[in-house]
Amino acid sequence: MGQFKFIKNDVIRQSLQNTTRQYFVGNLKREQILEFIKSEEVEIGITSYNEYTNEMPHKHSIAMEYQYMISGRTQYLDVDTGEIHEFIKGDFFVIFPNTTYAQRAKLGTEILFIKEPSINDKKVVEADDKTQKWLAEKMRTVRNDYYHNVFAPQANSIRPAAMVALVSNDRKLLMLKRIDSGNWTMPGGTMELGESLIDCAMRETKEETGLSIKIVDLIGIYTDPEIVVEYSDGEVRQEFSVLYYGIIINGDIKIDDESTEYKWVSESELLKLPMALSQKIRVNDVINFINKKI
Repeated sequence: MGQFKFIKNDVIRQSLQNTTRQYFVGNLKREQILEFIKSEEVEIGITSYNEYTNEMPHKHSIAMEYQYMISGRTQYLDVDTGEIHEFIKGDFFVIFPNTTYAQRAKLGTEILFIKEPSINDKKVVEADDKTQKWLAEKMRTVRNDYYHNVFAPQANSIRPAAMVALVSNDRKLLMLKRIDSGNWTMPGGTMELGESLIDCAMRETKEETGLSIKIVDLIGIYTDPEIVVEYSDGEVRQEFSVLYYGIIINGDIKIDDESTEYKWVSESELLKLPMALSQKIRVNDVINFINKKI
């Protein structure tokens, strides 16, 4: 007589809010959030990184590790050879026994793992200076902007984003230099679940500049399907951005690790800055807005 045993996705998602690793199958000794299938032959589960994470060097003396990238981006350092392996969404890889490795993973990374057999054979290895330095260095996302380019990769994602034009009393626009591309941009970022685009605009500006702001006007909406951004984790995002005009309530400028510098830029100097063509369109719209409204 046949039998099915299953765990629905919503239950898995709920469990991953309280743990970074959820097992489905294995010979597990510790109590688990979800009921799992007992097995000495194989261990199966999901690792979910809700923040940037690194793992100290270790190895497994007997077990084989099979891993499939559900989302995100991760890097493994082979401590013995010094080789770095990078994996993104859709990649599958195997780690053989007695391979000493360290790992770092970006926020939002999820990995389906299978370990055979299900035994506790993990051995932590002391990290040398080179490995410690590698673990201390954060992974950097690289982006490429495409504007009506026939060689652009096919978009596989669309996420609403908000940007904010902040203008000083002497009519200069606040610009940030991105660490992932070297281009200049206005502060902003993608919307998260549970917030509006205006909430997103205020939050992202606070995170990227340290400034508390108020949104007072809408400058433009940008949704050109032939404008895409390719990220090093495999995401290719179609344009969907809303540009607001904001005023500063309080705070001193303190940029985060997504930017290397900031500057207040005059109208005559704005379009001389290195920036993506899509950003130039928005900056032009800000200039027109300033000339008409301010």
